[in-house]
Amino acid sequence: MMKARTAALFISLFLMMVPLYGQSAEGDYMQIDYFYVQPEGLDQFMEQVQGFWLEVQKERFEENEITGWHLYRVRYQGNREKIYNFVSVTSATSLSAYEDLYGSAEPDPDSENGEGLMAWQLMKNIVHSELWRVRNSVLRDTSMSPSRFKVMDYMDVGLGREYEYRMFEDEVARPLHEERMNLNTMNAWELYELISPGGIRYGYNFATGNFYNNLANIEFGFTDELIRDSHPDVNMVEFFEAIFSTRDLVESSLWELVQFIE
Repeated sequence: MMKARTAALFISLFLMMVPLYGQSAEGDYMQIDYFYVQPEGLDQFMEQVQGFWLEVQKERFEENEITGWHLYRVRYQGNREKIYNFVSVTSATSLSAYEDLYGSAEPDPDSENGEGLMAWQLMKNIVHSELWRVRNSVLRDTSMSPSRFKVMDYMDVGLGREYEYRMFEDEVARPLHEERMNLNTMNAWELYELISPGGIRYGYNFATGNFYNNLANIEFGFTDELIRDSHPDVNMVEFFEAIFSTRDLVESSLWELVQFIE
């Protein structure tokens, strides 16, 4: 009964909404690498980022191997059990782009090739890596520079609830985010589905990316005022029950952009 009421609510909300913005990265893949850089190694890490790593990613971008690369510093981490302070997001249209992430440079600490040594120095800081698929994506303005801040919300969606959750994000949450963009309080929003690793013990299988230029704007999400302005007849209790019944928000982290190619 609850699932039927939830689906009915999603459909009724969707029929009352008209999307305002076009899609952007939907269908792309992402490799997310989580780094922990010791304080004493920060200067060396940033030198490698601005030199070797940036050049490698530029070359791959110009050869159409990847569609973009973003490096973030983690300002506020949502999981105190995992220690990382930088995040690299490499985007591509095919998973094959991640088979040779550092191009021709082999990550070998004993290599006589300087690039091989630098590749190893970068990779030794990786805590763990993930592959994702972009399931939905919308930008306020496709000509804008990348946003300074990204809030990454990790979701645990129960088995058998994946379609229902995606329907909520696609048909209910996205138009509300578009309204936030219309108010100039949000730059972009994306929905991600985890490809690998996974399993019931991993902790999450979906995520959303929320992009902002101003830190003050992250405070305002699905407020009652925003929802009622768009849907004055919506039952607020049922609306939030529908949200909480489809997923658990298990982590929320705030990242700040350091370097990018797109």
